[in-house]
Amino acid sequence: MSDITFADVVHQSVSFSPEDPAERLILSLIDSRWFQRLRDISQTANTRLVYMFSEHSRFGHCLGVAYLAKLVLEKLERSFPDDVATFRAPILVAALLHDVGHLAPGSHTAFKAWFPGQRDSHEEIAELVINNDPEIVGLLDGYSPTLRAQVTAILGETPEVPAWTWEILSGGGWNVDRGNWSTVDSVLAGVSYGKYNIPALVDSMILTAGKHLALMENRLDAMMHFMVSRHAMYRQIYQHRVLLASDMINKAIIQRARDLGTKVPFADDAMQHALAAHKAEDLALENIFQMRESWWRYHISRWAAGNDAVLSDLCDRLLHRRLFKTIRCSSGLTMESLMASATAALEKLGLDPRYYLHEISTADVHSGDTRQSMLVQLDDGRVMTLAEADPMFKAMVSDDRISRRAWIALPREAKAALGHLR
Repeated sequence: MSDITFADVVHQSVSFSPEDPAERLILSLIDSRWFQRLRDISQTANTRLVYMFSEHSRFGHCLGVAYLAKLVLEKLERSFPDDVATFRAPILVAALLHDVGHLAPGSHTAFKAWFPGQRDSHEEIAELVINNDPEIVGLLDGYSPTLRAQVTAILGETPEVPAWTWEILSGGGWNVDRGNWSTVDSVLAGVSYGKYNIPALVDSMILTAGKHLALMENRLDAMMHFMVSRHAMYRQIYQHRVLLASDMINKAIIQRARDLGTKVPFADDAMQHALAAHKAEDLALENIFQMRESWWRYHISRWAAGNDAVLSDLCDRLLHRRLFKTIRCSSGLTMESLMASATAALEKLGLDPRYYLHEISTADVHSGDTRQSMLVQLDDGRVMTLAEADPMFKAMVSDDRISRRAWIALPREAKAALGHLR
């Protein structure tokens, strides 16, 4: 039986073999309803409002991550066949299903909008899906009674599995998740920032004696190319101030809908439960299943035509790209004084700062790498962290000034009233 092949913007095509039991399982999981739902979960949220072709979904990303994991495992299998034989299937499944818990609007953006200040918990939701959806449970248990436990251990980075099994997917430095979105998101945004030498990094992966994933020293150059590419993707795309400001409109819409309570113009059962939830754990899986982009856009279209002036205006701004503008909090200007001036300007215009004024900032791109650095195996057999092996990497992850910036976001008319602040 021939391989099942999918067209891909990075590799041209990705394929899985129905003759291989683990890959046959992947193909069955791709056809499951929870995975097909990912076609309607945005990969890059409001990025399309700046980069017009960034309309892609989590479906293609997860498929690409599973394929990249397959390539890494094929490389490792040549030198570590027993290790790979034990964990090949759970790693492939974890790679495919790692983002199945994302929801609308816009994946990571959704958690900031629905549950401000709380931790993004899409991985925990993914584990709930894996352990509670009858279709996925049936497929995984039919393959092996221990498979679900192994998959959730990998997703949870627990000691029940060797560290290399989850480092492939979520370890510091390069991993198959970052390795996919960096290039895919770059291509579909129409820019070249995120492109790097994928074959060189895949071919450089080995396992240490302590069963950690490591990079061979002779490919440090390829790793640094990737790290610079990843940094550029955050700086130029994910942390673009227009995108961060548009995300604040999502947050304001949900806050206004919650404040209206039973007076919200329209809300189906899933929306009523979502608005009533105080944390992601309050959401039932059947509600999460409905929380997709088409569902979100239908609600904001209805609310834009509704009778609440604030909710209608906020939804219209998002639908028709009348986005908030930004003012940088630069040297000589404190965030407190900037917020105070903006609040006064908004109140003079009759706009409630609760919905129309937001503080936004960029996170430290490399925070995960300071927590868990990738290992490098030197030519003489010694093993050290990536930060120890390459001074440039150490400089990137230790200086958060490279990443951190702060602005306020507010309507254009309010920014115009603050003409002396740019």
